[in-house]
Amino acid sequence: MSYDPTTSLLIDDFDTFLRYAANKNLLPLTGTGDLKAADLWALNDRVNYKASLHVTPRSRQADYPLLGFLFQIATSSRLLLVTFGKTNALVPDASRVEQYHGLTLEEKYVFLLETAWCYVDWGTLDNDGRSGEGATWFWSAGNQLLKNPVGTPVTVFERGWAQEDNPAMIHLSGMANAYIRAGHWFGWYDVREVKQEKRDRFALQLDQVTLNHWGKQCLTLLMHQRPFAIWNQHADRYFFLSDDEQPNQPINLNTFADTFRKEFNEPDLVSLYPINPNPQTGEIWLRVELPQHKVSRTIALPVSGTLDDLHHQIQGAFGFDNDHLYGFYLNLRDPYQGKQYFDPRTSPGWADGYPSDATTIASLNLYEGQRLLYIFDFGDNWQFLVTVFRHLPDEKNAKARVVEKVGKAPKQYDW
Repeated sequence: MSYDPTTSLLIDDFDTFLRYAANKNLLPLTGTGDLKAADLWALNDRVNYKASLHVTPRSRQADYPLLGFLFQIATSSRLLLVTFGKTNALVPDASRVEQYHGLTLEEKYVFLLETAWCYVDWGTLDNDGRSGEGATWFWSAGNQLLKNPVGTPVTVFERGWAQEDNPAMIHLSGMANAYIRAGHWFGWYDVREVKQEKRDRFALQLDQVTLNHWGKQCLTLLMHQRPFAIWNQHADRYFFLSDDEQPNQPINLNTFADTFRKEFNEPDLVSLYPINPNPQTGEIWLRVELPQHKVSRTIALPVSGTLDDLHHQIQGAFGFDNDHLYGFYLNLRDPYQGKQYFDPRTSPGWADGYPSDATTIASLNLYEGQRLLYIFDFGDNWQFLVTVFRHLPDEKNAKARVVEKVGKAPKQYDW
């Protein structure tokens, strides 16, 4: 590898982040599942890439660019698990964290890059509900950057369309901040900060980028062999590709590291993906709640069952009529900006995501304490919280059933 990972401050900062979480063992989170202000303040003091001077002991996770990024790396890779309960918490997966610490520095670098490029949902970082404008930095703007010689300062700006035919002038949205910073953290280029009297997360915070040799090499590999618009797991929300831009065959994300093994002549380079090479087996228990009604049903389901099977079990458990459409959502804070699974009765083209009747519980690789959202009837908007309560991998006689009832289910209709 032509890049010296011993100089990577990003690896050092991620290791600091993991140590902090491991020492806490169970790190309390906010009600929305973010790091708490006190922990953010303490972590910011320990990392190399500190947040700007505008942060205070009461600042939120969105105000700490690096810490928000590290949080997404750690949780997307399942090194740390977000669990929901009486106290939301960040919990280390001890086995997977141990695997990470066993990696070489080169392998850690590729792991961080692989996670960011393929698995992180950048919509959680770019402050853009549409999750698209900033992502052009890893698409058209990235290709424009590569047209410039190494060491040439490239101006980044928010206005001035007439300059776009000049590769040394890149027009971007303020939503690109997270993407540009990530490239700097990965050691691809130097950046120049815009001086802001008052922090504005929605304005472009960097106005100059200077590419180095490693950035030229790594970005060229990524743009040509692992294009972000195709390889990022959530990119179908960021980009609308034409038929000519679509891959000829399905992408296998688990082959991401192959290009680095070949390019750097390191055939034994270890990857921590796939997260779980062996499909889940047995039975899973899911606690389905209507919090405002203080009622819940715990449903057991074979992991070979689908989300559509779960839907039917919920309908029966609550005495509903299954007479409207539904969806399952993995992003509790912003359901329509995360992974979503739609009712197979939905008319073609009228739903984002994946069909629920083709999505097995096992394929989601859920963990105990994980929470998802089930919405039924988009008019009356019944919102059910679904928490993974228990996984019984050795259960041989798994069958769908209700194993616990709490409270009286509300009537679906008032009339």
